[in-house]
Amino acid sequence: MADTIPSDSSIETVWPHLVEARAYVAGVLHKLRVCARLHGNAHVKIGITGTGQYPAFRIFYVDGGGKEMHEGAFYDSGAPMHDADPDSPNWSTISMSYQEVDAFLRGKSGFKGNAPTPPFS
Repeated sequence: MADTIPSDSSIETVWPHLVEARAYVAGVLHKLRVCARLHGNAHVKIGITGTGQYPAFRIFYVDGGGKEMHEGAFYDSGAPMHDADPDSPNWSTISMSYQEVDAFLRGKSGFKGNAPTPPFS
């Protein structure tokens, strides 16, 4: 395995390397759901400085003008990363939306039902 993962990595591409994959993605999904409830949409980028086993992640939403608005950054455990720079090149260049992460985890879990959609009234 490489020392770091590619800059275009996502939760989907690192899935095989994640330790406790379902728990990690469920934690990310929870943070995405909170952001989507507040802002109507949510996206995640992962940290690319490691091997993809325990990536940090950054949650953001897109405002009405199409700009990424930083919501928060978190360690793999979900604990806040207070000093994270949202503009750092240490974050992946691509993101996954709340809906994409939800569908991905549902697929990995074998769930066939309908997913809730933001803004979650």
